[in-house]
Amino acid sequence: MQKIVTGTIAGAAGIALLLGGAGSFALWNDTASVPPATVDSGTLTLSANPDGVWTDITNGRSDVIDISAVRMVPGNLYQFHQTMDVEATGDDLTADLTWAPQSITGDDELVAAAEQSLTVASESASLQPAGRTAWTVTPTEGTSVLDVTYTIGLSSEVTTGKAQSIDLSGLTFTLTQKPIES
Repeated sequence: MQKIVTGTIAGAAGIALLLGGAGSFALWNDTASVPPATVDSGTLTLSANPDGVWTDITNGRSDVIDISAVRMVPGNLYQFHQTMDVEATGDDLTADLTWAPQSITGDDELVAAAEQSLTVASESASLQPAGRTAWTVTPTEGTSVLDVTYTIGLSSEVTTGKAQSIDLSGLTFTLTQKPIES
C-alpha cells in the first residue's frame, strides 16, 4: 500500500513540474515573404448582334421569313442565323455554346416531335462539335465572332402535333465554361 501511495505522490509531483515549466518551453521560428504578386480572374461574355434572321430552307429554299407567321407541316425546315461576339480573357479557357432548351416552349407533343440542331462557324475561335446541340468554343484573347445557325423542323414522317404551336420568340443561346481537365 505504501508503494502505491509513494508512486502516486511521485507521479503527481512530476505532472506538477511539467505543468509549471510549460510556459518556459520555446521553439525557434522565423518567417520570409515572397515577392508581391497579383492574380486576376478572366472574363467570358456572349452577346448577340442585331443581325439575326429566320429563313425557310425547305427543299432548298432560302426565303427570309417571319417565323411567327409560318404554319409548319411535316417536311418543313427553318433556320435562324445570327452572329455573336464572345469576349474572353483567361488561360485555358474553353466553353460550350448551345441553345437553352427551356427557351423553346409550346405544346409538348409538337416540341418533342421537332428536330433541332446547331451549327457554328468562326474565323477567330477554334470550334469542335459536341453533338447536335452544342459546340465547344476555344475563343481567342479578346473578341471572337461566331456565326451561329439554329435549325428546327419536322421530319416528313411526323404524324403528331397537329394544330399545336412552338414558341421560338424566347430562343436563347448560352455559353458555359468547361472545367479544366487535370
